[in-house]
Amino acid sequence: MTSSIAPPFLVLGDTDVGFDGWFVGDPGQPLIPVGRMIENWDYARDLQLRTSLTFDLRAAARSLQIDVGELKLAIIVKIGSGLGRFPRRMDRVLRIDVDNRRPAPRELKVILPGQSLGGRLYVRTEVLLAERPSAHSPLSPNLPGARLWINIAEAALEDGGDTRFPMEIVSFSKAFKSWPHEHAPWYLSFRGTSFHGDFSGTVRLYVNADHAAFAQRVIDGDPHVLQAMLGDVMVQLANMALDQEDFSETVATCEDGSVGRQIIGWLATAFPSQALNAIRSIRNTRPGSFHAALHAAAEIGDPE
Repeated sequence: MTSSIAPPFLVLGDTDVGFDGWFVGDPGQPLIPVGRMIENWDYARDLQLRTSLTFDLRAAARSLQIDVGELKLAIIVKIGSGLGRFPRRMDRVLRIDVDNRRPAPRELKVILPGQSLGGRLYVRTEVLLAERPSAHSPLSPNLPGARLWINIAEAALEDGGDTRFPMEIVSFSKAFKSWPHEHAPWYLSFRGTSFHGDFSGTVRLYVNADHAAFAQRVIDGDPHVLQAMLGDVMVQLANMALDQEDFSETVATCEDGSVGRQIIGWLATAFPSQALNAIRSIRNTRPGSFHAALHAAAEIGDPE
């Protein structure tokens, strides 16, 4: 965990805030402190976060040189996820207003759906000035939104989502009613506009829950079903990449965890030691071999 702040006004120090750090684990189960890695995670596993964050409002008012009756604060919790140095997005999941009539809660809890995560978990906890005080010292914060205290916790999600594909089981008759693929067994959504986007946040495979027997085989991890689905995904995304004549230049600037890097990894597995132009030629002249090679590279292996 890190904590740093250097604004041009008075702020709250760590001694002003009672903070126990974030704890993480399965909902309803004992939680452990957020460390460097959250083990045994996959997209079907939701996570729960919990912490204790309290402070004496009168002591905080003295530190900020604001009358306690004028001090109005907001506790903000933001969650980010994704591979790379920075999260692909940050979502505000909690806001609690605190003032002389509403003390800070002793416990904060957040449930994180597994399907929204991937790569790394970022937890950003902030205390902000909620309203401008009518009277304050020259060094006091006075603009709503001024950040008075911050803590950032982050942890790798085991596997980083690299080998576990972002997948969601939904009813197509509800989610995709009247769409052409309403009755398809699965559907690949590529929501990005470039190959530089974070793979786990840009690509998602939807499985049709209306096909109950098929969806159950996916849930059970049937290796042949998963291979067929992943192979289809690999073919679709590889075709998109190879349609771009400058894909080799594009992927050279893609970071680890991006869509471009994932595709180039698949192509290297299916066509070892082959240049992109040679793979493109195979795709154009022998499409059957191209498809079969990618499906072979998608082999999951039989469960032990």
